[in-house]
Amino acid sequence: LVGLGAVAVIPLLRTLDVLTLGEPAAVGLGVNHRRTVMLLFTIVSVMIAASTALVGPILFFGLIVANLAYSYAGTFRHVWTLPAAALIGMVCLLAAQIVLEQIFGFGGSLSMIIEFAGGIFFIYLVLRKAAR
Repeated sequence: LVGLGAVAVIPLLRTLDVLTLGEPAAVGLGVNHRRTVMLLFTIVSVMIAASTALVGPILFFGLIVANLAYSYAGTFRHVWTLPAAALIGMVCLLAAQIVLEQIFGFGGSLSMIIEFAGGIFFIYLVLRKAAR
């Protein structure tokens, strides 16, 4: 389901850039805003449900991955940021699980470590935003 959702989003990548301009601009540029947003909500809901069923709830992981993708991609264009986010997310989860199991000998609880690191990262983002 996650793979099918990712494939379903590929034709919409350029439309996502238009949607970031806001509803009036997107409608003015010919995007059916309501239909596109509802389609995206459906795709994202199915992908999140499947991911949560497989991996478990990892609340801050999306926050970490999205910010890393924007940093490494160097742009806000979805053609670059979404594949970067998918790659960063897969690499981070796989590498962290391998390090926990093979190096430290822990059997599970990767989500607890990600939640802890994500909470710290969230506080950092809030403080950085407040400093501006």
